[in-house]
Amino acid sequence: PALDACGQTLATIIRDEPWHYSNGASLKNASGSYLGDITMRKAIEQSQNVCAVKTIDEVTPALGYQYAKNFGITTLEDSDKVESIALGGLTNGVYNYQLCGAFATIANGGVYNTPTLYTKILDHDGNVLLEGNKETKTVIKDSTAALLTSAMEDVVTSGTGRNAQLDNMPVAGKTGTTSDNKDVWFSGFTPYYTATTWTGYDNNVSLSSSAERNLSKTLWRAVMSRIHENLPEKTFPMASGIVTAQVCSKSGRLPIAGVCDGCVVTEYFAEGTVPTETCDV
Repeated sequence: PALDACGQTLATIIRDEPWHYSNGASLKNASGSYLGDITMRKAIEQSQNVCAVKTIDEVTPALGYQYAKNFGITTLEDSDKVESIALGGLTNGVYNYQLCGAFATIANGGVYNTPTLYTKILDHDGNVLLEGNKETKTVIKDSTAALLTSAMEDVVTSGTGRNAQLDNMPVAGKTGTTSDNKDVWFSGFTPYYTATTWTGYDNNVSLSSSAERNLSKTLWRAVMSRIHENLPEKTFPMASGIVTAQVCSKSGRLPIAGVCDGCVVTEYFAEGTVPTETCDV
């Protein structure tokens, strides 16, 4: 929602620092480290909890809740209209296939399709006995989907999802970990397919070893490597209405020659959202 409806960009600066929820409860990054002023792209790449909660505070948990519903998450309760929804802290959790359907929406240029286990069932004469009902709707702009895909490519190339890289195909995705490593997720997609894996114990025992904590990414990579074995390599399509511009990574604004040297990055923007002010940092 921040990118799609609230005027923020992947270059928007968020201060990553020790933080508290509005009810006073402490909020920590999973890594235990804080990166200071970072871009939204970097916050997504490194899965910084504080930045996610600060962003949901700005766009409001109610809007985040509505977006989650639009993405096909049916387990939501009114009690989920709180800041922790930004971290997946839902009262009733989430179904794996619905989370996969939500990420498939991003992969599909912002168009949601209801996940179905079949398309149709025919009799021996070819008559349709049963047809899968599929809802199709646009959830986010195609430009928003392209920006999210670009940021989530960084998650896999240089962020928390590096173990999910494929040898012959670009991957965009997002890691997820609940408190005490009781549940670990990886949702990712290529230009061909989307998949989501969950790892955990039914009795809520924490995942202790590094191999256990990385198993969702390891399993995702093993399955998707087989599926993509003989497919020609593709790149993710870039939506129309996306432009590039150079910004200073310290301020998210236009760089000043001789001042911002070493901090200039090229970023994707939806048309009309390129910063117009110069660096103030």
